[in-house]
Amino acid sequence: MVGRERRRHGTLARIGDLVLTVLAVGGTACVVLVPLAFFFDISLILFKTGSMGPTIPAGSLAVVREIPASEVHVGDVVTVDRTPLAPITHRVVDIANGGGPTRLLTLRGDANATNDAAPHAVSHVRLVEWSVPRLGYAVRAVSNVYATSLITIGAAAIVTWAFWPRGGEQGTRRRRRPDSAVPDDAGAVPEIGTQPSGPGAHGDSTLGRMLVVLAVLPGVAAAVLATPGQARADTTEEVIRSRHLTLVSIGDNDRMTNLAPDQPVPWQVGVSAHARQPGEVTISLSASGPLTVRPDGLQVKVAVCAIRWVKGACPTGQGEQVLADGPATRLAAHPIIISSMRADQQRWVLVTASLLANSVASGSADLIVTATGFGDSASAGGTVGPLPRTGTNLWTPLLAGGGALFTGLLLVRAARRHRIPVGRP
Repeated sequence: MVGRERRRHGTLARIGDLVLTVLAVGGTACVVLVPLAFFFDISLILFKTGSMGPTIPAGSLAVVREIPASEVHVGDVVTVDRTPLAPITHRVVDIANGGGPTRLLTLRGDANATNDAAPHAVSHVRLVEWSVPRLGYAVRAVSNVYATSLITIGAAAIVTWAFWPRGGEQGTRRRRRPDSAVPDDAGAVPEIGTQPSGPGAHGDSTLGRMLVVLAVLPGVAAAVLATPGQARADTTEEVIRSRHLTLVSIGDNDRMTNLAPDQPVPWQVGVSAHARQPGEVTISLSASGPLTVRPDGLQVKVAVCAIRWVKGACPTGQGEQVLADGPATRLAAHPIIISSMRADQQRWVLVTASLLANSVASGSADLIVTATGFGDSASAGGTVGPLPRTGTNLWTPLLAGGGALFTGLLLVRAARRHRIPVGRP
C-alpha cells in the first residue's frame, strides 16, 4: 500500500511539475513581451473586415510596429491614423515627399479595385510585421466579460494554491513503525499526506509556488487588460442623387453602429446642386429612435465647411460650428436647419456622434441630413448605436477575481488553523 501510494504521489507530482513549468514559461514570456512591446512600440490589431484579403483575411490578428514614415517602402502594409476618423490598414502603392519627415502615402486594400480616396500625410505609421488568420476571433472571444471573469478567477485560484498549507512545509514528520526495530534515521516511512523535504522535493515549497505566482500573474493581468486595436477597412462613401441635388455620405458604419462611451465618431455629408437657374438650398438635420429619447443618450455636434473635411479639420480654416455638443433630443422633435447655400456652392456637414462616459443608453438612432431646394430634396442617413456591453467593462471580471481571491485566502487561513496531520498508525 505504501509503495502504491508513493508511486501515485510521484505521478501526480510530475504532472504538477509539468503544469507549473508551462504556466511559469507562459507567464515569464508575458512578462518579457510586455516591456518589449512598450519600448519597441509593438502592438496588436484585429482585422474586422476583408479589405486586405486574401493576404490578411477578416478575423486576423496582426503584430504592428511603429516606424517613421521615411522608412516605409512601396508594398508595405501599414496602419495610419486619421483622427478623428478610424485608423486604416492598407498596402502602400505610392510614396511622395510631403516636406521634412512627412510622407504622402497612397494606400489600397488588396481586395479593393481602387486606391484610397486621397493620400495620407503622415510622419509615423505602424508597419504590419506578420499576421495570423482567425486568431483575432479567439482574442475577441477572450475579451468577452465572461471569459475575462474566468481568467481572473483562475488567477485567484493560483494565488490560493500558492499559500495553501502542505504537510511538508513544517518539516518532514517521521514515525517509527510499531512492528519494526529499524531506527528512524535508517528506514523511516514518511507520514501519509506529507511531502519529502530537501533537495529532491517536487517544488511544493512556498518559495517555489510564489515564484510561479510571480511569473504567471503579470501575464494574466496583461491578458485581461490588453485591448488590441481594430484595423478597419476604410470609411464608406455613398452618393445620393436627385434631379437637382447630390449628396455624398462618408462614414464608418462599423464605428457608428458600435459607439463606445466617450469616443466620438464623425460622419460627413457633402451637398452640391446642379441646377441651371439661381436659387438656394437649405440643409437640415433630424434624429429619431430610442437613443434620442433621453438627454443622457446620443450626443451630437455639427460643423460646416465649404469643402470636404480632412482629418476633422476644414482645409480653408473657415469651418463653422453650427450646433454645439449636446443631446440629440433637440433634433427629435423637429429638424434643425444647419446651413444654406447658393446653387454654385457646396457645403460639407460634419456630424460628430458620441455617448457620455457613463452612458447606459440602449437602442439606436437614425441621423438624417436633408437638402431642399429647386422644388427638390435629397436625404442621407446614418444609423447610430452603442457598442455591445460584453467585453468593454472590466469591473465584472475584476470583482469576480477579487471575490475568488478573498474566498481562497479565507480558506487558506482556516486550513492553517485547523490542519490535523494525518499519519500511519
